[in-house]
Amino acid sequence: MINNPPSLLSLGMAGLFPLYHYLTSEGEKHLQAGSDGKMHVSFNGIFTPPEEAAVYAVQHAKDKNAPLYFVVFPQADSAISELLVAGYQKFMENNFWGLTNSTQEAKDIMSRYGNTGLHFDAHSRGSLTGFNMMNSFKQEGVNDVAGNTTISFHGPAANVLAASGLLGYVSGGKQTTIGFDGHRYDFVSRWIGGNGYTYETIPAGSNVLTEWWRVIMNPISSHTCLGDASDKCTWRYGLSHREQFPLSKSRSKK
Repeated sequence: MINNPPSLLSLGMAGLFPLYHYLTSEGEKHLQAGSDGKMHVSFNGIFTPPEEAAVYAVQHAKDKNAPLYFVVFPQADSAISELLVAGYQKFMENNFWGLTNSTQEAKDIMSRYGNTGLHFDAHSRGSLTGFNMMNSFKQEGVNDVAGNTTISFHGPAANVLAASGLLGYVSGGKQTTIGFDGHRYDFVSRWIGGNGYTYETIPAGSNVLTEWWRVIMNPISSHTCLGDASDKCTWRYGLSHREQFPLSKSRSKK
């Protein structure tokens, strides 16, 4: 098992910058629900330190006034190691080879709150944490742990349709769709995750190669400008658009 000690953090809001603090093990047992009656927890992506994970947790949340929590997947000590960890999550993480500590933390959270009220937001590599968490339950034959759980993926490295199938299984058929927010020119979501897209606005004069380069090198890109993003994001890419997947049969699918 990859040893990456997770930390469940709580966010408060002060002006435009989120303040966060680590929860104790006792505090993790008593998360506060939002106005919808659900605990709101997010999973961060690759190369994301805690302060950036906090920003994404707020950016992707529908209700920014709700108590927001996020499980930090600690950064590895080098870029190569970070990519290797992401590759492990994508291709090998399961009950046989071992779960990362963050995925185990996600399982613990779902076991505690999945039937009473829980919402997960996951960005980029964080979607693999959510995906592998549900797959682990399925490997164990657990199909009654997510009856009141909703999930949204933002620029996911996991496949949304496969994840929706897992959610259907672990919820006993009570939840069958996952919220999906993905850009046409985000190669993480399109090619690594194998997903469609929900919007495709790019700056005038840009092209697919330019946008792929921005995903790698630029903090303002089709991969980061999802949810309620900054003015720079909306100027460049417009408003992102989240939809429930699979789409209903009455709607067209990209």
